[in-house]
Order: sequence, then structure tokens, then C-alpha cells
Amino acid sequence: MTLPPAIAEVAARAQRELSGRVLAITLRSVRDLDIAEEATADAFLLALQTWPERGVPASVEAWLVTAARRRAIDRIRSAQSARRALIRAAGDLRAADDGAQISTVVGVIGDEDLRLVVLCCDPRIAVTDQVALTLRLACGVPTAAIAAVFLISETTMAARLTRAKKRLAAAGPALDLPDDVTVDARLPAVGHVVYLAFTLGHTAASGAELTDDDLADRAQYLARALHRIRPADAEFRGLLALILLTRARAAARVDDDGQQVLLGDADRSRWDRAMIQKGLSLLHGQPRGAGPMSLQAAIAAEHAVAPTLAATNWRRIVELYGDLLMVDPSPTIAVGRCVAMARLVGPERGLADLDEVIGLGGLDRYPYAFGARAQMLAALGRPAEARTAWSAAADRARTDAERQYFQAEAANSAAAVGGSAGAS
Repeated sequence: MTLPPAIAEVAARAQRELSGRVLAITLRSVRDLDIAEEATADAFLLALQTWPERGVPASVEAWLVTAARRRAIDRIRSAQSARRALIRAAGDLRAADDGAQISTVVGVIGDEDLRLVVLCCDPRIAVTDQVALTLRLACGVPTAAIAAVFLISETTMAARLTRAKKRLAAAGPALDLPDDVTVDARLPAVGHVVYLAFTLGHTAASGAELTDDDLADRAQYLARALHRIRPADAEFRGLLALILLTRARAAARVDDDGQQVLLGDADRSRWDRAMIQKGLSLLHGQPRGAGPMSLQAAIAAEHAVAPTLAATNWRRIVELYGDLLMVDPSPTIAVGRCVAMARLVGPERGLADLDEVIGLGGLDRYPYAFGARAQMLAALGRPAEARTAWSAAADRARTDAERQYFQAEAANSAAAVGGSAGAS
């Protein structure tokens, strides 16, 4: 069926922006993950079938929530009818319920989007499974993109998601958040998920475009919600500050032709100074020795206040990366420190550190490790090796935009090789 373009656009946007919220509201009603997920999918399918005839409803969200709840109730009633038939066959109808007990209980978190994230971050399942499941169900991140974050194959991630859903469904009799203590125990994982969602929005891990602005918007919304419910939490202030300081540079991340622009070549006059000030104000008075979100926000702040790349306080950034690696060791964070070290003391030292980090493993699917290596090789006057590194980055690109950028840089390095050969 071919949808009218206007309806197709509304439906696609609703899928991106409302699927998590509709699932959360439906899940609160029926307390069964499988039924809620199936009913939510049914609601969006029903929209595609009915909107072309009847038109887009005045409130898309309300329509989808109503449709999902009705489908969920239908599924429950169907299951209960089958149960009653089974009980009648066994000769004991009195044990059956009279009907579906559907209710919506106001939880300790009023925000439906955030509530679904907290629900998925159930400590009874592994932390990595919490993160993957939340990205998929609450944020609508494609499986391929989640796999890219974890630096594993899409097939492996799909299997992990299936196992995580089964474990969550089997973890307890009902999915609920009974009190603030339960919520507080899950919030560190929630913050990590929101950070990863933003990372995937800021630099997409699949598709054609460099960014996924819808996902970045959702992550920013969730970060604000976290800060609102726990305003004294330094890490949630840091998370929101990091998102604001990073998104303030968004307008300069691509040129007028839509091609990717790295930080060193960015037009800083296009940065959103008002958003930068909001981010900096959140960091004002933050204690030293902070957690990973606050440390990353502090790094983003150093970039935000620097008038030029050369004037950036690279020594401070190297120190911050060192602190960050102590509390959150990660190969991608180690790459960031190598890049900062190259700026501080020269590309030769940065390259040596980077080659050591790559040699430790875990970065084979991360294109920017090889892009950073290419830049350092080019700065050392080794264009042939830089071309090979740019090509390696292109081979690992997650989006068309990344691939085009890395391929263009590889071509520039090839031209530099040809020019030096001609000069000799």
C-alpha cells in the first residue's frame, strides 16, 4: 500500500518520537512486556491502515495510546477466554477471573518516557542487557546501531536483545516501580543509557545521515527529566551540560554541501553561544573528582570556550581524559586522550599512544580510531600511510556521511602521494 506523502511523514515521525511513550503507557496498564510491545506495534500498523481513509487524528499520541490499550485488552481477553475454556474442561470454572483487570497506576515517575527507561534498567538482568534493551524499546534505536555502540555484530546484538526481553519478562510477577528507593537504585544505569542514546544521536551508527536529530532530541529531553527529578545529582547535571555543550556545536558539524566537518575545521561563529552558556551554568560549582558524565562535560566545556583549536587548553583536556579513564576505562575514551596528547606534545607521541591503544583490541569496528590515526600520519608527512588509515576508517564507517568523508580524505591523501612523487 502506497501512503500519501503527508500521512507517511506523520506516521514515520510518530514512530520515531512516540513509540517509546506509547509502549510505556500501555505497559503501565497491562504489566506484561510482550503484550504491551505487540499492542504498540499493532497500533502503529492500524494507523497506517486507517489514517489514509479517515485522516490524521487531531492528537496523534492520544489516538495511538487508545489503539494500543484496546489491542492489549483484546489480547488479554483472548488469553483469558482460552484460560477459562481450559478450566471448564478441567471442571473448575470458579478459579477463573471474571474479566481483565486493567488499571493505570500513577508511578513514582510521572514522565512516561523516563519511566520506561527506568523499567528497562532492571538490576535483575545484566547491565549490558539493560542498556541494550532500553535503547531498543524506550529510545527506538535500530539493532544495527546498538550493535555499533557495543562494537559487536548485528546478529550477536539481536540475540542479546531477545535474551534480555525474556529475562526481563521472567524477572518478576509485574513490571512496576513501587517506591523511590527502587528508582534510585536504577538511576545510574538510566543515566548511562541516556548518554549512549545521545551519542547515537550526535553521531549516528547506521543510515545515511551523520546525525540522528530525533534521537538526540529524545536524549536531551530525558536528560532534562532526570535533572528535574534529581536536581542535586552532580552526574545528571553533568549529563545535561554535556548534551547542551555538544549540541551547541551542531550547526558547524557539516558544511554548506552537507559534508562532515571535524572540530579543527569548524566555523566557531556558527556555534550556539546561548546553549553553551546554559551548559556552562550547569557545571558552575561542580566538585572536582566528579563522575564520568561531569568529566566529559568538563572536556566539552574546554572545547566550547576555546576561541580556536590552537588556543584550546589541551593540557587540561589531557588531564581530564586521564581522570575519566580512571573512573570509566574505555577504548574510545582512550582514543580521545591520544588525540588530545597529539595536540599537546605532537603527533609522533599521539600516534605511538594510539597504536598501543588499537593494539589492545576493542576498536576494530570504531572508524574514528583509524581516522585519528590518519590525521596523525598526515601531520607527520606520511601521506601513503595516511591514505591506508583513511581507507580503513571508510571500511568501518557506520553511515553514508561518514563513509563519504573518509573516502574523500583518502583521495586527498592519494593526491598528496602523487604530488610528492611528481616533485621527486
